[in-house]
Amino acid sequence: MSGTSVAPIFADLFCGAGGLSLGLELAGFRSVYGVDFDTHAIATYKANHPHAQVACKDIAEVTGEEIRDAAGGRKVDLIAGGPSCQGFSTHGKRIEDDPRNFLFHHFVRIVREVRPKFFLMENVKGLLTYRKGYFRKLIEREFAKIGYRVISKVVCAADYGVPQLRHRIVFFGTRLDAELSFPNPTHVEGGSLFGFTPYVSVEDALSDLPLLEGDYESRERRYKSSPRNEFQRFVRKTNASRAVSLQFTKPLSALSAKIARLVTEGAGLRSINPRLLPERFKKMRRIKDGSLRKDCTTLYFRVSRSRPSYTITCNFRNVASGPFLHPIEDRSFTYREAARLMSFPDSYIFVGAMLPRQIGNAVPPLLARSLGRHLLKLLRADAPDLSIVSDEQDWRTDGTLDTAFAIDDSNQHAELMA
Repeated sequence: MSGTSVAPIFADLFCGAGGLSLGLELAGFRSVYGVDFDTHAIATYKANHPHAQVACKDIAEVTGEEIRDAAGGRKVDLIAGGPSCQGFSTHGKRIEDDPRNFLFHHFVRIVREVRPKFFLMENVKGLLTYRKGYFRKLIEREFAKIGYRVISKVVCAADYGVPQLRHRIVFFGTRLDAELSFPNPTHVEGGSLFGFTPYVSVEDALSDLPLLEGDYESRERRYKSSPRNEFQRFVRKTNASRAVSLQFTKPLSALSAKIARLVTEGAGLRSINPRLLPERFKKMRRIKDGSLRKDCTTLYFRVSRSRPSYTITCNFRNVASGPFLHPIEDRSFTYREAARLMSFPDSYIFVGAMLPRQIGNAVPPLLARSLGRHLLKLLRADAPDLSIVSDEQDWRTDGTLDTAFAIDDSNQHAELMA
């Protein structure tokens, strides 16, 4: 890299555990500020982004001046983040007046105060269609009032190399004359037929990890094999240890274990003969007119090794709530397997408790990397001296490996949430 080149800088609002920031840094940006109200997520963010100023506070208390100070006199190129809009989530009951649905107003306010060249906002896809797109239009209108042109699109993480069929709406906005667009997919289902790379499957993502084989006590395990594909080389590249951390979970309850034994790979609760189910589940299968329910299709679902997983949520340890049964063993995903399916490197440090929430709420880093690379192309048209970091330089904008990223897995997470 040239000694005079400079990486574009960004602030991450609602940063969580840092998946979005990690992906943007892999693309060549540099984080200068991260804020979130979750104390555990902020601790994780700080451990992995020590060069950034970090704040654990209500977004209502964050000011543009605070972010400009963190930038050290430089103009901020990008404001990024995912304000919670859980009231529109397709994975829960939709509640239009959920106060979390209006956190985007603070995102707009901070963009107005900081005046970045671009912004990137990520959210649940239900926001796109709820009330015929009313809230999407509201968001676009609010940004237009402060001088930003906006485009939005639902993207699938699997289209960008993430082993997960996770759909999210992404907003890009700019105050520049740049023509806004979204990156083309790099992966497709079926793959090479049209010259694309095939989707990264659950097998591609997890096959080098050791099985538990009934051992729910061990906290450190050796990899089963050397990396077997490009994805595994990516997630293991910065892990200097021969052991893998977080490869554990809790055993299933007696009831869940009984049901899990009846579920075949790529199938769920509805695939089981009703005569074999406990009485409570027989009632779940039918509605008043006697016909089978059309929901509950992914309850107790055992994922298929040959495809990407379904969306990893905060409930991935609860196989009764969704498609979180391991494809081979009768158990939920481990913390490491869930992090892999989100595309986090094995050496990414997760701090404190509430790991399912930290992992399930994150933006998949490889999706963020694709979005960041595309934004860099637009930024370079305005500032040709901006530098781009290649994958060979890991995620650091100065081409060095930060010591917080190369960790000894053996000392990680002695105690986790129940």
